[in-house]
Amino acid sequence: MPTKGEKTKLMILAASTKVFAEKGYSKVTMTDICKACDMSRGGLYRHYSSTKEIFIAILEKDINQNIIAVKENIKRKVPADVILDYYFQHEAEAILNVDNGIFFAIHEFAFLEHDQREYINNRLQMSVELLSLLFEYGQHTKVFKAFDIEVVTTHILYFFDSLKTLAPIFTPDKVMIEKQISLIKELII
Repeated sequence: MPTKGEKTKLMILAASTKVFAEKGYSKVTMTDICKACDMSRGGLYRHYSSTKEIFIAILEKDINQNIIAVKENIKRKVPADVILDYYFQHEAEAILNVDNGIFFAIHEFAFLEHDQREYINNRLQMSVELLSLLFEYGQHTKVFKAFDIEVVTTHILYFFDSLKTLAPIFTPDKVMIEKQISLIKELII
């Protein structure tokens, strides 16, 4: 069971994610986050010292949740195509959520925080490894056909990342996304 402090940190991250999604990375202040969390500055600073630290914690929470979910599903022997469908559904929902500017904020963070580029690259590598793990599991269980895992994984990650970042500008529709996912599935299943 999470402690009171852990619950407070989770609440701060949830509220901060909305603020970053609305304003982007560079325009968010600790005052904005205090307001969103209905906390005093002192209360917020007890948990996080800067917007940068909060943003990194948001990114960490996101990737760690994904790693745990995939590994637990593999451990429970959920068929690889079921896990993949969930992944595609999650990505499609993120693309179609026009109010979700968090992906733009991630790119803004990467451009502005030069000292964090290695972290962003490592996060991308973790995503590659996670999707590769799923594909290896799918190939091992004969649910997926043989294909170059590294090439397909990289393509999928870049494809979804670009759509999530561009979605607020060109507003893709559900049918187009479903057609693209079907095309990707043809490479895999």
